[in-house]
Amino acid sequence: MNPNNCIVIKSGTSAPRVIKRKDGTQVIFNEQKAAIEKGDDFPTPFTITLGDGQPPYPPGRYMLDVSSLEVGDFNALRIARRIALLPLPSTK
Repeated sequence: MNPNNCIVIKSGTSAPRVIKRKDGTQVIFNEQKAAIEKGDDFPTPFTITLGDGQPPYPPGRYMLDVSSLEVGDFNALRIARRIALLPLPSTK
């Protein structure tokens, strides 16, 4: 794996996102901001939905854990709704 291609987390904080259902009840998702670095000029930001009670990932560089992959319709590989990250070793 190219060490420049990774998932970067800059802030070890998360924020709740509240969704109101049609029946009036609420669902709360705990989300954390991250970005994918693919060697382009700028990283591409995205949002990670954390599991119930899962603490946010600390700042750092990560790769996607294979447990985050699943086989979907028509045997196509896809990323699961909740992903798991593995920290990359520090390159000092």
